[in-house]
Amino acid sequence: MTSERVNIARFPRENNIQWLRIIFAVQVAIVHGVDRLWHYNVQFLRYIPGVPAFFFVSGFLIYSSWINSPGLSYFQNRFLRLWPALIFVTCGGFATALYVRGAGDLLAHRGTYLVWLFGQITLGQWYNPEIFRNVGVGVINAALWTITTEIIFYLCVPAIAYFERFVKHSVLIISALSFGLYLVGPHFLTINLYRDKTLYEMLAITPLVWGWMFGAGILAVKYYAEIKPYLRYLPFALVVMIALIIYGKFDDGIFGCGGNRLGILYFIPYCAMIMYFSFGLPFVRLDTDLSYGMYIWHMPVLNVLIILGIASPLVFLPAVFCMGLISWFVIERPCLRLKRRTIHKV
Repeated sequence: MTSERVNIARFPRENNIQWLRIIFAVQVAIVHGVDRLWHYNVQFLRYIPGVPAFFFVSGFLIYSSWINSPGLSYFQNRFLRLWPALIFVTCGGFATALYVRGAGDLLAHRGTYLVWLFGQITLGQWYNPEIFRNVGVGVINAALWTITTEIIFYLCVPAIAYFERFVKHSVLIISALSFGLYLVGPHFLTINLYRDKTLYEMLAITPLVWGWMFGAGILAVKYYAEIKPYLRYLPFALVVMIALIIYGKFDDGIFGCGGNRLGILYFIPYCAMIMYFSFGLPFVRLDTDLSYGMYIWHMPVLNVLIILGIASPLVFLPAVFCMGLISWFVIERPCLRLKRRTIHKV
């Protein structure tokens, strides 16, 4: 059983996934920055949405990490990759709120601040107290809801791998159930559960809704050996994507072609293109991974610029890049040196 698990998770370590992750992070930053600073919708960038791509890549890499090195090292590695930088950006968000609201507000609402701080570094990244609604865009770090989803997925991976021992197509079944919720949830789970949030919106910060995107990544790595001979043909998936861009629509679970809520008919060829760029093109080495730092810092940077009255994406993107560099060299890279290697080379 052990050797079988290792075999299904093997893929070339020399790949271009890190380049793609930076592109996805930049896509998210540009869409949010241009929208908030210039109130302009960068439509064409919404056809290559970063969040669904991150979920697919996470399914691919995180499942591989567990299969190749199950046990304590998996959790240690996930902690070192995620939490140090998350704590760092939480401090930045706290400083931003304190600058706008003042020390007196901290004393008056210290309980709220403590709950928010605890949520930011655990599973409450979605929590946004009313007192922060006048800070920047109204949310200290709106992008961190995906971190909640990612963490829960990390915790689910060992259970998914365990069930695979008894039910052969566990990943496919779980993914189908998740997609069903993704498809019908917005239409039926509309009861208000928390403030103005519906039941579906609360479930949408968990892998229950987005799990089928993670599942696509798991299936891609499980069957990488079967996919590999056809990598050269994957660019033909672009034809389907272009057709859906022309004839499809946004916010549709079947035909949606832009934004986070992609339709399954667009998401599958989108993942095929990700696989092609990752493994079908010549390898280009990249030793600096700014994707995580840029992603988690782009909203705090955006808030600071709004607070200071600097409505310029030309300032925004370099500032996000600088914070990505600081996060990588000061926080992330030193912590990652403590990781145990879990991805095996083909």
